[in-house]
Amino acid sequence: EELDRTMEVPKPVRMHWTGCPNTCAQVQVADIGFMGCMTRDENKKVVEGVDIFIGGRVGADSHLGDLIQKGIPCKDVVPVV
Repeated sequence: EELDRTMEVPKPVRMHWTGCPNTCAQVQVADIGFMGCMTRDENKKVVEGVDIFIGGRVGADSHLGDLIQKGIPCKDVVPVV
């Protein structure tokens, strides 16, 4: 919702989010995938965060997304995306 509010995207973007270590939401096949994790913030405090994957596709031209950034604190996800 925040991304829809702050930017115009010309086509639908599939975003998958999971906290499951078995990747039940299949973050690697989303346009943008978020794998929940624990990380540290700028004060070295342990906080909830995500690893971000991009470029996944399904179908005849299937491809697993690439891990582009690890350990992003949740409060920083929108600016990073």
